[in-house]
Amino acid sequence: MMKYLVVLAVCIYSASAAIKCVQGTDGAKAASDCAKTDETLCSQPKFTEYTGLAQGVEYACGACAGETKDLTCEECTGKADAGCNTAKTVAADFKCYAYTYNATSKAFDAAAKATTCKRLEATTIVCNKPKSDATLTTYTSTTGCGDCTTKDTACEKCTTDSCNTSGAIRVAALFVPLLAVLINLL
Repeated sequence: MMKYLVVLAVCIYSASAAIKCVQGTDGAKAASDCAKTDETLCSQPKFTEYTGLAQGVEYACGACAGETKDLTCEECTGKADAGCNTAKTVAADFKCYAYTYNATSKAFDAAAKATTCKRLEATTIVCNKPKSDATLTTYTSTTGCGDCTTKDTACEKCTTDSCNTSGAIRVAALFVPLLAVLINLL
């Protein structure tokens, strides 16, 4: 009979024990008990590869606010002994060049300054750039960070910091009209 009372007491205590969640703006604090003992979830800013942590979302007890779940916020099931919403381990930032389509020259131009790309610890460095025959529909990347998508058929990737600069696209776009003029003159 005594065993049953002990088991019942442990179950009642466990059911009413507060979960621990990391709380605050940067995820650096140790997990602490949630104020509400009926909380079952912890939440945190969502990390998007090559973009980084969502802004304006804190590490907290409870569900994601409003309609932010899976957009800018992530949830996990809380535990009484440890926080499930610990900050993700990130690797060093790297840089890639973004490309924009120039309607006048009918070619993509690289940005003058590189974009900073964010990544998790296990993520490799990957930049992308348009191939010389790329169009607005065959190359749609907006940052140059990350791998080519399946719909970006005129895209190529490289795997070192700032590797996607290329004067070749711009130079090829300038030589095509010049080559056409030379052929017509001959």
